[in-house]
Amino acid sequence: MRVLVTGFNDWKELGEPPNIWRCRDNPSCRLLVGRPTSAAPDELAGPLVERLRAVAPEIEWQFATLPVTWAVFAEVPDDVDVIINIGLGVYDRFDLLQLESGAYNLRKGTDAAGLELGAPIDPAAAGPVLAPPEGSPIPRRLDALAGRDIAGYEVVVAEAREANSYLCNETHYRALSAVGAPTPGRLREAYFLHIPHAEDGDYEALAAGVAGVVVALASP
Repeated sequence: MRVLVTGFNDWKELGEPPNIWRCRDNPSCRLLVGRPTSAAPDELAGPLVERLRAVAPEIEWQFATLPVTWAVFAEVPDDVDVIINIGLGVYDRFDLLQLESGAYNLRKGTDAAGLELGAPIDPAAAGPVLAPPEGSPIPRRLDALAGRDIAGYEVVVAEAREANSYLCNETHYRALSAVGAPTPGRLREAYFLHIPHAEDGDYEALAAGVAGVVVALASP
């Protein structure tokens, strides 16, 4: 079993020219990188990385941080079984983890490099919502996690919606599209998990909750 877990770098106040590799404020990259950094990391050894490797050593874990730039996930890896993308997206609570059910066919806003877009991700799509492919285990896994408490974090599942149209949504849309492609390669499942900031900077506690969700999604 080979699983790719990604997080996003910062996207605000990045200087001029913008340093799209900075990882300081975004908890999704801090879980992977650990301490703040201003450059693309040579090695990922943050608290989530260490925890996943410890609790599920039978899985071949791969990790990456992504700049917050449009089309950063245009080439979806097809040499992994499962992709779990993680991004900051819970702003009103510290104890909530939100899984996305499907993705919305819209990318809107200005990315970390200053590029502004406002158009469908796939102009030829039949409808505004891309659901998991028919017959996929994705809905079953989401249903099994909805409402659970994992390491003190409530897990919820959110339907695809127009308001969620930034980089997180585009990344998930492309990953789901790859799962549903006629020849998807090795990839069979893709998920997106929105997380909060780490309360009081406690990334170990946040890593415990996120790792519980990730392992449940990646289990055979």
